[in-house]
Parts: sequence; C-alpha cells; structure tokens
Amino acid sequence: MMATYSIRFRLTVWYSAVLLLGLVLFGLSIWFALDNFLIRSVDLRLTQRIEGLQKVLEVEGPQVDSAGLAAELAEFAKEVPNGELIELRDSSGKQLLPAGHTPLIVAPMEWKQPAFRTVGGVGGAIRMLSDRITYNGITYNARVAAPLNEVQEIMGALRNLLLFMIPAILLGAYLGGYWISRRALSPVDEITSIARSISVQNLSLRLKVPQTGDELQRMSETWNELLARLEGAVQRIQKFTADASHELRTPLTLIRTTSELALRRERSPDEYRKSLVTIQQESERMTQLTESLLTLARADASGTEFLVSETDLNGIVADVLLQSLPIAEGSGQFLKQALMAGPAVVLANEDAVRRLLFILVDNALKYTGRGGSITISTMAEEAGIVLAVEDTGEGIPAESVGHIFERFYQVDTARTDRDGVGLGLSIAQMIAQAHGSKILVASQLGLGARFTVLFSRGSMYDNR
Repeated sequence: MMATYSIRFRLTVWYSAVLLLGLVLFGLSIWFALDNFLIRSVDLRLTQRIEGLQKVLEVEGPQVDSAGLAAELAEFAKEVPNGELIELRDSSGKQLLPAGHTPLIVAPMEWKQPAFRTVGGVGGAIRMLSDRITYNGITYNARVAAPLNEVQEIMGALRNLLLFMIPAILLGAYLGGYWISRRALSPVDEITSIARSISVQNLSLRLKVPQTGDELQRMSETWNELLARLEGAVQRIQKFTADASHELRTPLTLIRTTSELALRRERSPDEYRKSLVTIQQESERMTQLTESLLTLARADASGTEFLVSETDLNGIVADVLLQSLPIAEGSGQFLKQALMAGPAVVLANEDAVRRLLFILVDNALKYTGRGGSITISTMAEEAGIVLAVEDTGEGIPAESVGHIFERFYQVDTARTDRDGVGLGLSIAQMIAQAHGSKILVASQLGLGARFTVLFSRGSMYDNR
C-alpha cells in the first residue's frame, strides 16, 4: 500500500527541493564566477611582468653588454613580487634568468603566444604565462609564474562557507515552510471538520468564512453556496414527498372507505354503481397525479429534452380549441382564437406544446366563471412567435403570482388545478423551459389573467 502524506508535508518537501536546487545553482555560480575573477587577476599580473621584461630590454639593452643585461634583468626580478618565478632565454637558448642557470619553473616550455597554464608546483599550484619578446632583431622566450595559494585559500573559505550555509538555510527554510504551510492550511482542517459534521439532518450549518481574500475564503463561500442549494433541494424534495403522500392518501382513503361501505351489507345495483363511479373517479385522479409525478421526477433526474422540428402553432391552437370547446360550452364560457395571418411556424416539439396549451386552457376554464371568455392567440414578434392564453376570470392575487408554478402550490384563488393538486402549471413551465423559453404571467385580481410563452421561429422565416 502506497504511503500517503499530508498536503503541508508535500508542499514543504517541494519547496525545500526547489530551494535546495536554487541554492546549489547559486553556490556554483558564485564559485565559478569568483574563481574566474581571481584567475584573471593573476593572469593580468603575469601579463604586466612580461611587459616589464619588455621595457627592461628596451631601456637597458642598448647601454650594456650581455653580462650587464643579465645583471639588470636580475635586479628587475628582485624588485617584482615572485620575481624568482621569471625565466628568460635568448634565441640560442641561453638562460638569462634566473642567473643560477637552474630553472625554477620546472614545467615543460610551451611557446604559444601567449599561453596561460595552471601546473602543480613544489609548494602548490602555480599559474604560468609563456610568451615571446622581440627586441633589436633578437627573440627572447619568456616565462613568468605566480603561486595560486591565495586563490586556493579564498576558494577554500568560500567552499566551507557554502557547505555550512546551504544546509543551515535549507533547514531553516524547511522548518519555516512547514510552520507557514501548517498555519495557512489550518482553516482547511477546520472546514473539513465542520463539513464532516454536516448531514441531511443539519444542512443549515455553514462553514466559517475566513476574511483573507484568498482561495480559502472563496472555497468556504463556494461550499456555503453549495450547502444552501443542497438544503433548498432537500427541502423541496421533502415538501414534494410530503405533498405527494398527502395527495395520494386522500383518493386512497376514499377508495378504501367507499369499497368497505359497499361491502358491509347487501346493496341495490344503483348503490353499487354509485360506489363504483366514485372509485373510478378517484382512480382516474390518482392516475393523473401519478403520471404528473413521474413526468416531474424524470425531468429532475435527467433533465428535459425534446426533439424539435418545424411546428405550426396555429394548427395546434385549432386542435386544442376543438377539443376544449365542448367543456367551455357546457360551463357557459366562450372559447375563441385570434391567430396571426399566415402559418406560425416555430421550432418546437408538437406533442409537448400541445400538452402545454391544454394545461393553460384547462387552467383558464377552471378559473373563469359562466359568461366569461378565454382567448387563445398567436402573434409574431421580432424574437419569435408568442403563444398566449387570456381569460376574463377571477385573476391572481399579487402575492401568489410568483408561486403559481411551484409544485403543489395552492391557495383559494390561485391559478392551480382546483380539482387537481397543483402540478399542471409546473409541468407547463418545465415544457417552456425545455424549449429555451419561460411562461410569463400578467394578472389583476378580478380582471382575469394572461399567460404568454415565446417560441423561436422556424427556418421558413429566416429568408424574410
């Protein structure tokens, strides 16, 4: 089983690894830069000594003989630092410096012009420069050197400093980083603890939001928003379940009571028929309620999507009007249509739109008294085609307008199904929303109401 580590530990390790890499690269950069600088300083001094030999030959050469020139060169070697590490030969190979004819620079001669080399010496490494000097037609081979002890001491001190400072800085950074990450992530532990204590029974609990303006604050706010939505969803489910149970209990109780009363004693055929009619009516009501509940449950579970095609709203209005007209005439109501000129072609699902229109017309018939009128209309607008159902019924109270599409919402004068359970308008709104639209309501109490829904035009309008 693979070991797991906390976020603070992993952050600290990654931070320390990056810091270690940075310190190593910084240390190497300092090391090579300083070493190169010190070596170039030594090379500059060696070049100046070659130039000094050149000047001695130019100044003293014309005035003295070979022996005198050797003496002047020896005097020059005594005056300059590390003069004993100067070697000079003429073109015949005769050694002019050092005077004892024993070369102090034991490295092999290389007469590249100029040639710098670092070689090992008796007392340590030395830096050497070989060059040629031409004077008065004579070529001299010169070689100068300088010990690198001072350079090595400085580099050694730098190495020791880096070897001490890098681990010390890394340790301090590791401890500080762990402390900072622990302090920075402590709200996460608190959020986790509170989140674990939240269940369906206490969804009203909220996380404490740290006012830091960082990711933790945004995460806490997002979690609280999620909990609020979840609490609202659970409350709606609980209310939906309770309302559905209540609505199903009533017809079930009536069916059971009616059947029990009919079976207690012998009754006449008319009494049995009356009981059966009651049971049939309640069974139909339960069937309608169950179908509505299934429709809404499927929409909640997987969303509502319809296959859309070019559909003529005028044709749907004519069909619904024809089927609803007997109900309106039986109630003493006037049902009429006001259609736009030409076909009202929209992109919609014909069966779904027909069901939506049936719900709106049925709702208008139930809340419009005898002698009232219901008008179904279509009209063209720039954004599409508007389907409207307007009645002269009792209207909707202002405080109820915002709730009539809620499931099971019912008040004495609300626009929900008086003989139903308040699911019709919820289903109608769901169909409208599945078409990318929304049912709008305009109403005044006692003066009727107007329901409108906008549908997108069909392609036959695109060429206008």
